[in-house]
Order: sequence, then C-alpha cells, then structure tokens
Amino acid sequence: MALAQGGYVKADYLFQVFGWIRQRRVGLLIAVLVALLMLWLEHSGLMERAEYFTYDMRMAASRADTTPHPDIAVILIDEASLQAMNALVGRFPWPREVYADLLDYLALAGARNVVFDILLTERDAGGGDRRLVEATLNSGNVTHAIQLFHDPYLDKDSARPLPSSFVQQHGQNDGAGRFETFNNQYVLPNEELYAAASVMGVVDVEPDSDGIFRRMRLFHEYDGQLFPALSMAPLRKNGSTSPLYYDFDTKGELWLAGRHLPIDPSRRVLVNYVDELNAYSFAAVYASLQALHRGDLSGLIVPPDEFEDKIVYLGASAVGLADIKATPLSPMAPGVTLHVSQLSNMLTGEILVTAPAWHVYVTVVVFVLLTAILVLAGKGMLIQSSTPFILSLAYVGWVWWQFQQHIVYDIATPLGAIMLTAFALWAFIAATEGRDKRRVRAMFSQYVSPAVLGQLTDGGHDVVQAEVGQMERLTVLFSDVRGFTGISEQLEPAQVVELLNIHFSVMSEVIFDHNGTLDKFIGDAIMAFWGAPIRVEHHAELAVRAAVEMERGLLSVNRQLQEKGYPSIAIGIGLNTGDSILGNIGSFRKLDYTVIGDTVNIASRLE
Repeated sequence: MALAQGGYVKADYLFQVFGWIRQRRVGLLIAVLVALLMLWLEHSGLMERAEYFTYDMRMAASRADTTPHPDIAVILIDEASLQAMNALVGRFPWPREVYADLLDYLALAGARNVVFDILLTERDAGGGDRRLVEATLNSGNVTHAIQLFHDPYLDKDSARPLPSSFVQQHGQNDGAGRFETFNNQYVLPNEELYAAASVMGVVDVEPDSDGIFRRMRLFHEYDGQLFPALSMAPLRKNGSTSPLYYDFDTKGELWLAGRHLPIDPSRRVLVNYVDELNAYSFAAVYASLQALHRGDLSGLIVPPDEFEDKIVYLGASAVGLADIKATPLSPMAPGVTLHVSQLSNMLTGEILVTAPAWHVYVTVVVFVLLTAILVLAGKGMLIQSSTPFILSLAYVGWVWWQFQQHIVYDIATPLGAIMLTAFALWAFIAATEGRDKRRVRAMFSQYVSPAVLGQLTDGGHDVVQAEVGQMERLTVLFSDVRGFTGISEQLEPAQVVELLNIHFSVMSEVIFDHNGTLDKFIGDAIMAFWGAPIRVEHHAELAVRAAVEMERGLLSVNRQLQEKGYPSIAIGIGLNTGDSILGNIGSFRKLDYTVIGDTVNIASRLE
C-alpha cells in the first residue's frame, strides 16, 4: 500500500510538472529558439570577438604586476640603446662583433642559455660574422632565431627543402604530425652560424583575428621535421644543462619534466602573460662590458652576476625595429614578451588549459533552460528580473576562480545565452501580462474590491486559478431581506429597485472592505465567499467580521430608507466553512465565477 501511495505521489508530481510545462510552453519555446541561436553564433565564430574581450579583461585583472620566472633575464634593445650605441658602432643594424661581445660577457657571467629574438640572417658587410660564429660556438648554449612560415603563392609541394645539414643538426621527428602546419618557406642565418648554435628557435607567432597575440605554437613543422619555438628552445634536452627539458612519448604527446603539456585544437597554447619584463637595457649591459674591459669595476651598471645561471633573452622594444606586438596586457609590448611569458609559464607551471570545446555548448543549453525556468516560475517582477543576473554573476565568479587555477572557460556565449533568454522572456511576459491583467480585471472587477483586484493583477500573491473547476476550502455567506415579499407589495416597482440598490450598495462595500468576493445577487439575497481568488488562512474570521459589520451597516440602510419614506428592513445572515467546488461555471456566452456544493447549500439553509 505504501508503494502504491508513493507511486500516486510520483504520478501526481509528474502531472504537475507537465501541467506547468503546458502552461508555459510558449515561453519554453522561446528559450529553445534562443539556445539554437546562441549555439549557431558560437559555431559560426560570431561570438569570437566578444570572447576575446572577456578573456583580455581576465588576463589584465589577474596578471597585473607579474614578472617572469627568476631564472629568466631579458636584455632589450630600446630607444636609449639605439641612441647610445649610435655613437659607438653606428646606426642599427649593428656589426656582428657587438653581439659577439655580448655573448662573451654573458659567458663570463655564467648564463645558462642565451636566446636571440633577433633575426641575424643577412651577412655582415663588415666581416663580423666570423667573430659571432666563434662566440656562439665558444658559449655552447646559444639559441639563434629562424623563420618558418607559409607563403600563399607556393603550394606545399613547392616548398623549398631545408638544407640537409640544418635538418640533421636541429630537426627532430619525434612528435611529428602532432603540430603540423602548412609551412613552405623559411629564413635561416648563414650555415656557419646555425652550425655553431646549440638550438635554433622559430620566432613566428600568429595573432588572433582581431590582431592581438594571445596564443602561440610551441613547435613548428617543416617537411616532416619539428623545430621548437623560441620559448621551447632553451628547454631542448640536448641543448640545455637544465634538468627541466621537454620530450615526446611514443604517442607523440608533449611532456615537460613529467607533466603533460596540453595543446588546443589549433595546436597552440594560450600565453599566460607577464606584465613586467624587468629588462636590462642593451646599452647599459654593453657599457658594463666596456667598463670591465677597462678594469673599471665601479663602472659596472649591470654586474655580470645578474645573469648567472639565467636564461637570457635578447629582444627589441624600440618601435623602429618593428617587433612590437599587441597583447591582452599592452598594445605596445616587445615581441620577446611572448616567448619569455610562455617559457615562464612552463617553468612556474602556470600553463593555461582551455576547457573542452563541447563545454560551451552544454553550458548554453543548461543556462538557457535554467534561466527560462527561473524567469517563468518566478513570483513577482523582482524575482523574475534578478535571478538571471544572480546566475550570471555566479557563473562569472566561477569562471574567474577557474582562471586563477589556469583553466580557461568561455564567458561571452554562456552569458549571452542567459541574458538573451531573460530579455526575450521579459518581453514575452510584458506582452502577455497586459492581456492577462485585462482578463483578470474583466473576470473579477464585479466580484472583489479594487484593493483585492490590484493584488490579483500584481501577481505577487497565492492566487486560486479558476480556469477549471477545483476543490477549495472556503467560507460562504448568504444574506437576504426578511419579509421582502410583503414589503415589495407595498411599493411601486421603481421604489423596490431603489430600496434594493440602497441595501446592496452598503452591504457590498462591507463585503469588499473585508476582502470578500461578491458572488451574485439573488433577488433580495446576497451571496459572497472568502478564501478565493486570493488564498487566505483566516477567511472564516474575515467572513464573521463582515457579517457583524453588515448588521451594523443595516442602521445606515434604514436611515436612508426612512429619509425616502420607505419602510425599514431586517436581514438574515448564514455562514458556513467547508470544501466547495470553485470555477467559472456557465456557457461560452456567459460565465460566472462561483462556488457550488454542500457547503454552499448549508450556508443558504443557515441563512
């Protein structure tokens, strides 16, 4: 029996759910259409710019004042360096001996790696190439830069083959295919220099569709061989003294010191940017080098020990050197910032991981349905309007917390789904609410007081629906005029009507003042009830108070009748509380909002 009752409870609950869905089917249909629209916008890439905006805000807020890993140092060719070096070696580009001197200084300092984010692909007219090759070879830890890129005027079959000596020394085929890119053109330094280099790193980085650099490839493939980006080059196993090196497993998956490095579908990784490079000016380092040659230790602006066991990047920040990139943190960041930030991410473990592609689609569907339920089921405008914002804030907070854990989830599309659903449903509710209010007013304007009618149309109360009959516990009142037949025989028809109007006017106001519902006038009788259309727990008390006040109101009625020369009247009142059938009863031409049943019959008999 208990199981059967439980089954009935579940069935009744399901019927309620289906009934709720049927009543709000138009609103739910609007939500489904919004979900389909947002899914299409996401799939077509039309939400990309909006997502970039939210991503950049997160990056700017979370990475302000951050600096690279302490094992990384940066030397920048800035505007001051161009001016200072002009007097010493002439205009940029500088002779190769300048870079050779820098390598000697960093070797003396004990730098772990030196990484050039400068393409040295042209021959030095002054003959300094030999000096740079020697310094590179003697250092044994230098990474020079190359370019591997796609030339749209060449197809893949027409790609220029890399020099075999270059491929043999610097190429790697483990993990090949994992990072495939359609590269068919390259720019290399001279053979002597790339032969002397420990590692060659690719400098090419592609911006997103809005021109901002947010992600980069860790490897570039050319003709079946992999070449590391400048950020990965210092970590190459055979070119670094650091135990922190990268490697590929048998499946071609990339690992760094035992940790898997995730690659997004575009075979790139998001760069978790550093805000400040804390860089040294090239001119200051070169001046220190010259002071050291003179034996002037007091003139060391940048002492050699600043670079001890450091991975040193040489880059450019001078605008005229055309290596300025727009990033989420700055529209004018030195290009070396990308490589330094990515390497720092790998050293610190702050590698950004993107959520699975399916996550945004699932989130849109869930949030659209949840928003629709909250708005359509909400009681009152405050709840209907606030819940979408609360849901949005909760999701933004969660996404922000995940970003602090270096996991990136989309914001724009899920938030767009929430707010578009909310606005669409608010518009739908606003359009239908006026119609519903007019229908309620038309139905109840003659039954209840203006105050109760206002509560009904406000929608903030527990309202008894009358679309179909239902059983409700109510208090029913009947009242009639004693001896009305004899009185009516003494008066003219017009006088009888006036007498009843005076009586009914006073009694109706009493009923309305006590939040009763005036059902109907039956000849000289009045029928009213309490407990509907607005549910109240103390409806019996209200009805009794109304009955007492009707007795007192009779004094006012008789005073008005006497002034007109009519006889005084007496009334009888009957009250009964019980279960009654409530509904709109009648035909399609005329409906009455009324109650029927034994409770009504008993109240009539008591009267």
